[in-house]
Amino acid sequence: MKRSFGKLSLFILAITLVLSGCGAKNGGSKDDTTNNKGEKLSIGYYVNGNLGDSGFFDSAKAGLDRAEAELGVTVKTVQGGTNQSDWPVGLESMVSSGKYDAIVVGTSQMKDTTIDLAKRYPKEKFIYFDETIVDIPNIYSVKYDQREGSFLAGAFAALVTTSKELTGANPEKVIGFVGGMDIPIINDFKAGYEQGAAFVDPEVKVIASFVGDFSNAPKGKELALAQYNSQNADIIFNVAGPAGIGVLEAGKSAGKYSIGVNSNQNAIQPGSVLTSMLKNVDNSIFRAVDLLSKGELKFGSNEALGFVEGGVGLATDDLYKKYVPQSIQDKIEDIRAKLISGEIKVK
Repeated sequence: MKRSFGKLSLFILAITLVLSGCGAKNGGSKDDTTNNKGEKLSIGYYVNGNLGDSGFFDSAKAGLDRAEAELGVTVKTVQGGTNQSDWPVGLESMVSSGKYDAIVVGTSQMKDTTIDLAKRYPKEKFIYFDETIVDIPNIYSVKYDQREGSFLAGAFAALVTTSKELTGANPEKVIGFVGGMDIPIINDFKAGYEQGAAFVDPEVKVIASFVGDFSNAPKGKELALAQYNSQNADIIFNVAGPAGIGVLEAGKSAGKYSIGVNSNQNAIQPGSVLTSMLKNVDNSIFRAVDLLSKGELKFGSNEALGFVEGGVGLATDDLYKKYVPQSIQDKIEDIRAKLISGEIKVK
């Protein structure tokens, strides 16, 4: 009897385990946002700078905050500060800890470091934004078509500089561009900006300056004031990260206009910052974490998000509607529609 009872117990236990396994596989009580240890997904976010830039870094953080609220993941953010020599060590400290199911990091300045760490720590996963990285099996990267977005910003600037409705627009057809560094990704913004301006009016002149880094706001302001006061620019496109806050300040103090970048910066200097070229980093990061939680994020690949995918655009909030003449709003909407349809192609 004891032997028969033992066999029966083992049989019941086996059936119970099978049924339990089926229940979990079919979405029983297991939370979608848990890892293979049954724990909540843990995401690390390394900022190669500081939060408070009203741009890239804050936008990525907003996407992660949303992931915490809606997906139930946990997020640890580390700010690397402005000393670039600290960044590789800071990121490696997060990676080597093995605490995270994925680490979010971005910007062109961290590309080589991230690739190096991904190769040295092949079990760790990375979600990388604003650059293309392919064929590294533990990195998923997402890039935004800044050239498309900057085309629309350039068209907008050309419409402003030729406007007779805006009191801050002078008769000269001159628009400005202040970039953080003279590097390929910033020049990609510039190329799109120049094409957009030429599409509206080939006579519009684009002048450009570079801060030399992405943190020196006083230098950004100095360069912008020189464009406004000495070179007759009446609107400047800020593509300088935190240094660009100085560009926006210069626009306000000179009684001129500016265009924000990466996230909606219209409220920083209302009426002077007329619009902002958006890279919707927040949406892309939330989407990536959501796909990760479902086991559907394609590591080893890159996605490029443009107008069609909602990756870029112009900020058309209440401030935009208040300060931008309706005639310019209508023309911008027409150009945007043609970009989406493919009638306008950015080179």
